[in-house]
Amino acid sequence: MDVSQFQEKLSGICALAQENGGKLTAAQVRTFFAQMDLSKTQLLKVLQYLKVQGIVIEGVDTGEVERRREEHETAIVPLTPEEEAYWEEYKTALERNGEEGRSTKVLFAALANGDAKAREILAQRYLPEAAELARQMNCEEIFLADLIQEANVSLLMALGSAGSERRDHEWLMGEIRAGIRRAVEEQTQRKIADDCLVAKVQNLEAALKELTEDEEEGESKFSIGELAVILDMDVEEIQDVLRLTGDDK
Repeated sequence: MDVSQFQEKLSGICALAQENGGKLTAAQVRTFFAQMDLSKTQLLKVLQYLKVQGIVIEGVDTGEVERRREEHETAIVPLTPEEEAYWEEYKTALERNGEEGRSTKVLFAALANGDAKAREILAQRYLPEAAELARQMNCEEIFLADLIQEANVSLLMALGSAGSERRDHEWLMGEIRAGIRRAVEEQTQRKIADDCLVAKVQNLEAALKELTEDEEEGESKFSIGELAVILDMDVEEIQDVLRLTGDDK
C-alpha cells in the first residue's frame, strides 16, 4: 500500500464527510477507496477511524462494525519472545500482591460513597484483568509493556472519575478496553504520519539526486524556492525534510 496515497485518501474522505454534514454512505466509502484494493480488515479499520472522527456512515450497521472489531481483537497477535518474557515476569510480580477480603460488589458500593481505600483496592484487584485485556488486544504498533501501561492508566482514570454512581465490573472493563483502543488508534495514526514523513524524505532525496546528478563541484542547480515549485512542496516543508536528512548545510 502507498502510505502517502492512503493518508491523502483519509484526508479526502474526511473532507467529503464535512461537506455532507458529517455523514457518508457505505457506497461512498467503498467507491472512494476502490482503487486501493483494501482488504475487509483494512476497510473495517477505515470505518472505525471515521467513527472515531465523529462521522456517521449511513447504511452500515454500527453494531456489526463493533462485533467485527471485537472478533478482530479476540484474534490475539502473538507475543514476540521479548514480550513473552515481559509477560511472564509481570504476571509473577502481580501474584505477589496481597488480597483484601471484601467482595468486588461491596468495593464498588464503597467506591460510590467516595471510599478512597476501596478505590485503591479495586485498582490493585483489577491490575491482572487490565493486563490480560491488554494481552488480548495486543497489536504490532505498541510493545506489550506500553499497552499494559495504557490499560493501567485507563483503570486508574476510570476509578478516579467514577463519581457517586454505582459502578460494576462490566463498566470498569469497558473503560479499560476503550482506553486501550484509543491508544492503539492514536499509535496507528502516528505510524501512518511517520510513514508519510519517511516517504516524503525518500521522495525528496530521490528527486534531489535526479535533479542534481549532473552538477559540477557540488553546486546546486536549483534554489529551495525553485525546488518547491518543481516538487510541488512548501519551502518550509522542504527545509524541515532537509534538516532531518542533514542536507540543509
